[in-house]
Amino acid sequence: MSHDKISETFDAWAEAGRAEGMEEGHGDVVRQVLAQIEVKPGMQCLDLGCGNGWATRILGQSAPGAGAVGVDVSAKMIARAEELSDWTSRARYEVGRFEELDFPDAKFDRAFSMEAIYYAIDLEQALSELFRVLKQAGTADILVDRFKESVHTAGWDSLLGVAMHFLAEAEWHSAFENAGFSSVSTRRVIDSRGPGDEASFEPSAHAEDWKTRVELHEAGTLWIHGEKDG
Repeated sequence: MSHDKISETFDAWAEAGRAEGMEEGHGDVVRQVLAQIEVKPGMQCLDLGCGNGWATRILGQSAPGAGAVGVDVSAKMIARAEELSDWTSRARYEVGRFEELDFPDAKFDRAFSMEAIYYAIDLEQALSELFRVLKQAGTADILVDRFKESVHTAGWDSLLGVAMHFLAEAEWHSAFENAGFSSVSTRRVIDSRGPGDEASFEPSAHAEDWKTRVELHEAGTLWIHGEKDG
């Protein structure tokens, strides 16, 4: 898998309007997590794999004077993020690769990512870069829906036609520690809206029946937290 292939895939998603569905699908979980991330006035935040920038804008409104930068490998996703900018959230957007973040050392106080880090071509390098751009005492909070304990997500790479890292909770924990993070923790976040209504359930490539839909919901989203010692 190449960066060009990933960029092409998500350029197509942007053109098809799929970026807007990300906030609807992931918004509840993201808001649960962001409510627990202490963004203080003036802090600078990074949103890795920002898509159309919806979470970046939330981060940019988290505290007086706080700012956020969204990075995505897809130029069309970044263009869509700029189109949707409200000019009040102190958010901006850049095209970039996870493995080569174009920021100086110790730029950000907080780093966040929703459903993106497992697309990294080189996960070890991406986590190393994430660690590098954090300030001392900075934190990283990374969310993924695809992990080994959520067994129904195993085939997502085939469905999407894009290579994706598939790690267990313990493997994510180790990957963060190996990148230099301390106080690493993992936990599950469950969408508070529930799995939906069985009567209105429609099968999809991700959930072929109601039982699968419920089990995906119960597995939740994996939240990996790490800190850069101050």
